[in-house]
Amino acid sequence: MSDGDTRVDPFASLGQFKAKPKVSESEQNLVQEDIEKISKDNGFPSREPQPAEEKPAKRARRKFAEPRVQLNIKATQEGYDRFYEMANERGIRLGDLLDQALDALVFVEKKRKAKHDSGEA
Repeated sequence: MSDGDTRVDPFASLGQFKAKPKVSESEQNLVQEDIEKISKDNGFPSREPQPAEEKPAKRARRKFAEPRVQLNIKATQEGYDRFYEMANERGIRLGDLLDQALDALVFVEKKRKAKHDSGEA
């Protein structure tokens, strides 16, 4: 630093800090034993971690024949669950289930319109 510089050198006084003395392995074991004894005496038993519950892997749904586009919709949890369940039962991709559902809706509407146009109630 220059003579006119009034800033404090942050590294100038590091001598006051000392490294902690190395702890021997026997001392570490004693400390660990003390910790375990205190925890047992006070009702804090050691617990081994439980294995995580395995979730069934989701089946891959990739077989692209045509270009696909993203469709994001908000649905109820019940509707979401039904949609995935129906796709899994049929062994088809979500987009294919959507196509089938739309085709079925169009079919029902055409049938209803034809019935209405023919004068049937």
